[in-house]
Amino acid sequence: MIRLLFLLFLVIVCAGPGWCGELRLQSSHVYNGEVAVLRWHGKPLSFGVVRFRDEVLYLYPDPEGAIALLPVALDTTAGDYPLLAALVDFHGQTTTAELQLHVDQKERPLESLTLPENMVTPSAQDTERINRESDLLKKTFAGRSPRHWKSFVRPVNDPISSVFGKRRILNGKPKAPHSGTDFRSPGGTPVHVISNGRVVLVADLFYTGKTVVIDHGEGLFSLYAHLSQVLTEEGHELQTGDIIGNVGSTGRSTGDHLHLTVRLLNERVDPLSLLAINKE
Repeated sequence: MIRLLFLLFLVIVCAGPGWCGELRLQSSHVYNGEVAVLRWHGKPLSFGVVRFRDEVLYLYPDPEGAIALLPVALDTTAGDYPLLAALVDFHGQTTTAELQLHVDQKERPLESLTLPENMVTPSAQDTERINRESDLLKKTFAGRSPRHWKSFVRPVNDPISSVFGKRRILNGKPKAPHSGTDFRSPGGTPVHVISNGRVVLVADLFYTGKTVVIDHGEGLFSLYAHLSQVLTEEGHELQTGDIIGNVGSTGRSTGDHLHLTVRLLNERVDPLSLLAINKE
């Protein structure tokens, strides 16, 4: 039984003489709201795709072969999900493989807060601004560029004050789950970019205040919010760990902290789940 379960997330692929490799999930189990990692270990591919939840995602070249980051949306129900992969070598030889990813439901905390009403229900004028900024962010996150990211680091070394996906009730009204991870960092703390990337947005936004968005490539973006000071500009190329600004409390914030949001192919995912990619 253990061997059978192992084979469900590891497939040995031999498509022809001299072309053999291993296609496997870094972990066969993930929680909803996290990132699943699919790796090809073998000779370079000419082309590789995987179908997951009716989406077709690419396997991108990697020093070990190829890799795909699969966004498991927060609303994904628990269960087993098939991954159907097609791999093409440089001789045009194509082979297919099927693996299985198990998604577990993660129980996230419930937070109930009472805030000034103007912090919960924006005015008509503020709503107009919010809608404009929402359209700007959607356009930004829709961009696609070649891979920049390599390994991932925490943006600050301070404790977490609010986890990704936390359910919230504000003034008695259910709100959308927390879209990122908050770090309890003192004002002025340097904020580091989590991986290689390019700055695609620097703006002062209604909800997130002074904000920086980094494009890490292949549909992966990170957003750093409530900064007191921005120390980078749009178009800058950054290396993992570069400083992009300082922690603050700008925008719709009740105190100094860093809010980090990560989007993968337009799905919000837990930023801390990216750190697991470094373990292999």
